[in-house]
Amino acid sequence: MTKKAIAIVVALVVLVAAGGFGVYYYFTNTPKNKYLLSEKKSYEDVSNYLSERYKDEMALSNKMPNESYKSSITLGAELPETLTSEFGIPTDLIKSSKIELSAAHDPKNSASQLAINPTIGDSKMDAFVWSADAKYQYLQGPILKNPIQFNNDQFIEGLEKLTGEKMSTEDGLTNDTLNLNSIMSTPISQDELNDLVNRYMKFTINQLNDDLFKKGSEEVDVFGKKQKLDTITLDMKNTDVKNLTIAVVEEASNDKDLQKLLKQSDATINVKKELETVLKSLKETKAADFPTIKSTIYVDGKTILKRDVVIGIDEEKLHIVADTKVDKEVQLKVVGTDKEQTGAFTIEGSSTGSKDFKDDYTIKLTEQDTPMFEIQLTNDEKVDGKKRTNAMAMNFTAPDEDPFKITYDQEMTTDVKNNSQDSKGTVAFDVQGENIKIFVDTKTKLKEPLKLDVPNAKNVNDMTEDEVIKLREEVTNVFASLFMGLGGL
Repeated sequence: MTKKAIAIVVALVVLVAAGGFGVYYYFTNTPKNKYLLSEKKSYEDVSNYLSERYKDEMALSNKMPNESYKSSITLGAELPETLTSEFGIPTDLIKSSKIELSAAHDPKNSASQLAINPTIGDSKMDAFVWSADAKYQYLQGPILKNPIQFNNDQFIEGLEKLTGEKMSTEDGLTNDTLNLNSIMSTPISQDELNDLVNRYMKFTINQLNDDLFKKGSEEVDVFGKKQKLDTITLDMKNTDVKNLTIAVVEEASNDKDLQKLLKQSDATINVKKELETVLKSLKETKAADFPTIKSTIYVDGKTILKRDVVIGIDEEKLHIVADTKVDKEVQLKVVGTDKEQTGAFTIEGSSTGSKDFKDDYTIKLTEQDTPMFEIQLTNDEKVDGKKRTNAMAMNFTAPDEDPFKITYDQEMTTDVKNNSQDSKGTVAFDVQGENIKIFVDTKTKLKEPLKLDVPNAKNVNDMTEDEVIKLREEVTNVFASLFMGLGGL
């Protein structure tokens, strides 16, 4: 395993550990306990801020697990004639065309559906649809004269029969993992998921010895103000990091619930096999190839006001210093530098307001004190009952480059009582001095039953070889006709 790969695995483990500090409680006042309790409060402060600011959106999200739903996103565009004429496409054709991507899932009826619905020049074309019920997988589209279906327990066989090519199952592909109901379903409840996360957090913390933590005090600068604060430092050598990483990955490789969850994220992955491969590689890797981690938090009571983290690999070091304040508003300043401090990465800004919000953040990269690029992100957000409006902008600047600006204006309505959320948004930017707009509209509705009706579907698994050949010819001919039709627009 490369040092870069090791660093990625370690970073994931450290993130789990940091999250774990937010759920683990100790009653004594050792350095380790104060570190963990301070991280607990930090975790809760961020969670409370987001829960309060996005109250309705989070309430609707929390209702989604194991509920039936229908959602869609519709994309459209508006281009100036000076640009469309270069491609010989009428401006009105672009303006009157759109594409809708929709998804629906109903666990009670064992039904799921994914669809792409294109509209070209106000003419709605036949949708490309993949759907599934308790018995079959269905495919529909303009290249098929009739829908086709596959037995759920013979989906791979049917696809191989249709394409005439053998599918690789080395990456864990099975009829079940390719079943749309499996792909779109939630494998465990939200409560089970929370229990799983909390268990891993606590497990990770238990691997950290008390003697890795030290207390102290120091006068430091926090947002330009000198303060005398308590310090707690977690100092992990290469061996400590290796042992922690191996322990967490080994636990995961034997955890069926976690593997089930990860499998849901990507049905093509053989999670247990991948974890066992990573574990073997970690064990074979020398401790010297793992990074060292030294993390110091500066606290006022249990509130973390500053962090100082040094991650070292060989002779290279990444030094991150972060000033943070999260209560009813947010203030942030993060500076990352390399060992020689020849380059610096900075994120600085704030989120203010209690009903109407203003976000203003700047990201900078410098090299040898020379600016490489700067990104400024701003957002004016207003809340009026169920409606939230955002006026966002991203400004990109770099030496010897023209400034580039992207704006995003959105209006979102979230109705928790009626289980719905709708939004209309516009992305705008200039190309060659001309303004381009992309329209993004979304709709989500919970507790919407899905009952599939796919008449005249032909079962590929039951087809003879001659019938399959005929189907392939039909698809080829329809595709050619469709292509020629589009070309003549």
